[in-house]
Amino acid sequence: MDQPTPPDQPAKRIQLRRCILKNLYAMFQEYPYAAIELSYLNEMCPARVKELNWNLAYLEKKGLVELDKSSDCPPYISCTVTIGVNGIDLVENEGQFDQLYPDKT
Repeated sequence: MDQPTPPDQPAKRIQLRRCILKNLYAMFQEYPYAAIELSYLNEMCPARVKELNWNLAYLEKKGLVELDKSSDCPPYISCTVTIGVNGIDLVENEGQFDQLYPDKT
């Protein structure tokens, strides 16, 4: 009997990262100095907490987002996140953004 094809994990990661950056950018446009709580971001970009945490760490290492480095918000890696200047530039460069994080919905 054939097994169902597993979901495309790389595509899932790319969609999660796209969702994170788009939502942080939208929030930045409304409230430039506001930080988003990770629990709220997780509602906008549904994922297991572990997946959200390591994808946020990845985006931070790329210089696209900034985490507050507080460990007082278990199970999340941080309490809040903001989009960084490199993240803003990337989202505003639609061609580059779509190349790195294509919309597969």
